[in-house]
Formats: sequence, C-alpha cells, structure tokens
Amino acid sequence: MQDLYLFNPDNEISIANGTNGYTPKTNISIMAGDLAFLSAYLAGKGDYVLVTKMPDFDFIKSRKEVFGLDCKPVIWEKAQLLSFNEIKPWGWSPRVHNLLKDLKSRCNEQFREGVMATWSDERRGLYSRRVAAACLAEMVRAIPCIGENIVPRECNTLAEIRLLSEEESIVVKAPWSSSGKGILFIPKGQMTCKEEEVLSGILHKQGYVMVERKLNRVLDFAMEFEMDDSFHLNFLGYSVFQTSRRGEYEGNKVASNTTLEGLIVKYVEIEFLHEIREQLEEVLTTTFHGKYVGCLGVDMMIYEDEPGRFGVQPCVEINLRYNMGIVSIALQRYLQEGVEGIFNIRFSPKPGEIMRSVEKNGNAYPLLIKTGRIASGYINLTPVSHESRFVAELYIGNK
Repeated sequence: MQDLYLFNPDNEISIANGTNGYTPKTNISIMAGDLAFLSAYLAGKGDYVLVTKMPDFDFIKSRKEVFGLDCKPVIWEKAQLLSFNEIKPWGWSPRVHNLLKDLKSRCNEQFREGVMATWSDERRGLYSRRVAAACLAEMVRAIPCIGENIVPRECNTLAEIRLLSEEESIVVKAPWSSSGKGILFIPKGQMTCKEEEVLSGILHKQGYVMVERKLNRVLDFAMEFEMDDSFHLNFLGYSVFQTSRRGEYEGNKVASNTTLEGLIVKYVEIEFLHEIREQLEEVLTTTFHGKYVGCLGVDMMIYEDEPGRFGVQPCVEINLRYNMGIVSIALQRYLQEGVEGIFNIRFSPKPGEIMRSVEKNGNAYPLLIKTGRIASGYINLTPVSHESRFVAELYIGNK
C-alpha cells in the first residue's frame, strides 16, 4: 500500500477553532484546491496526492519529465475506494481528523495505533506558541548568550499587554495562527483602540497571547526536521525565506544546504549556529518524544541590536507540519549543482490573471534542462486555469 498526501493550508486556524465543525473561509478553500498538487513534490514513488480536480494530461506528463514525479493524483471520490499505508496531510487538525476518519480506518495497523491517529486537547496544546516559548526558554538556559530578554511573555489581560507596550515596542501573537495572521506590531506607547479591540477578541477566543520584544529583523531562516516512528529527530536542512513587514510569507530561496548555511553565517559564527542546532534537537526531542511523528520546522531570525551586533532568535515558531521550506528542500534536488532559485506562492483575485502571468513568465524565462536537471527558467508547480487564484511557482537563475 502507498501513502496519501493532501494539502490543507488551514491547519492552525482549525486548531485555534478547536472543533470538528470548523469550516474554512472561501479563500482558504480556493487556495487548498488551487495548490493541492503541491504535495506531489513531497510524495514518493507510487503515492497518491489528493486533488479537487484532476490536472490535465500534459501538465502531469511535463512535471514528471522535469521533476521525475511518480505519484498519482486522485480525487476524493476515488480515494474513498482505496486503502493506504499512511495518510500524510500538510498538517493535522480536528477538521482533518474528522474529514479523514473513514480513510484512516483503512490504513495499516501501525498508523491506526500510532500517536497521530487521534486528536485531543493535549495535542492542541503542542501546537501553541506557549510550547515554542518554553522551548526557547530551555535553549536560553543551555546557551545563555542568546539572551533571555527575547523570550516571549504570556499575557491574559489587556492591562498586562498595555503595560508591556509602554516599556518598549512589542509584537503580540495569538497562541494559534500562521503566515503572519494573528500578529500585531505595536510601537512603544502607541496601542490603539482598534488594536485593543482585536486583542480582546483573541483573548476571548483563545484565552491568552504571547508578547515579545520587537526585534530588528535582518534574515528569516528555519531549521527543518522530521521525527520518525521511533521518535528519532532527523535534520532535513536549512530554509531561508522572505516575509513582509507584517510577517506574512513571501517566498523561499532554493539552493544547496551549504549555500543556505553560508547566507546565515554571514551574521553569526558557524560554530554558534551548530551549537544552536544541537541544543534545539535535544529540546525538540524531549518536548515531542512520544507525542508527535512527522515533519516540523523551527522558524528563526537573525536580528541586529542597537549597538549594531547580530543575534539569533532560535525559536520564533515551531510548525508541526509540512511547510514551504520543506518543499524548497525537495525542489533543490532537481536543480543543477550551484544553481539557485526562488519558490513562492502567488495570489490574484482577478479571474484569468494567474493564468496569463504563468504563460507570460513561461515565455519570458523558458525552462532550460541540462543533464536531467534544471539550469534556468520558470515553471509553475501547480496547474492553472482561467479560474485559478493561487499558483506555486519556481524561478531558477536570473529573474
């Protein structure tokens, strides 16, 4: 039996909701449908990828030729007739567990009896920013030079948040959110009525917020891992990515692990970076042993302090799921040695605009393959039509 992969970008929102009855907003549902094929770049030989609509033959054929993909797209109605070794969603949530309950019952015994087979309130807690803050505090104790002043503080009332905002510029984050959502940047002493209204809503729905110092961000990066069935943590590689001023994801650099590490060690000593990784692996193993199996990423940040020194925030977020950095690591295997690229997700609300831009980019940056690997050019990783609002795309070489 083979595995079944599916792309569900509403993972953290569903966890925040906490119920089986959560229904994604229209834009999230459109995104899930448009980008469903993205999981194909994570799948193995013979695996299935759940899609809302079958891609056309030419698209599948060309992506198989370029990326060597050997998985099978399958729509929901056909998936319900099959049995699988394991189910591998982008991330687990109450909604996904409920959605897949019938398919889970037809998976192998090891999966059905494993730690990921059920959902609970305890599991919900693992995905919270409270856990990420606790892991960061552990790392600071082990490596004091990181600095304890970057550890987030938990606040349960508006008064607590307001007090901290009077002391310094802060970033306030909901316990469960992703891709820059549920995050407020508040300059010192400038909390507005609108921000208080938003924060009151988060406190009412989620119970608390995490508050941290606003750091002068220089570089966003991550370390990507996979915890196997024996709860052994494997390092997959680095991820270097771009975010907006508001913390929203914009794209990933696709390059060799050595190249990505080189970008990071422009700011910190390589020995220090390796020490962070070693300590992080210990903390993650202790925290999630016996509780989680699958891919996970830890977002980090290089920041610059007022005297102009560079520091590392080594645990900004912990994403217990697949993420765009892991997709970028998978894509790098198909590039020629020494070649770099940019992987991103693009959105347009206008019908036909995504399709036209894909055609335009394909003509402007034709794909060049040398010795079976990509040397330069542009390619859309997910199929597009006139109705498409989202596309995953890869630029290789000079754009």
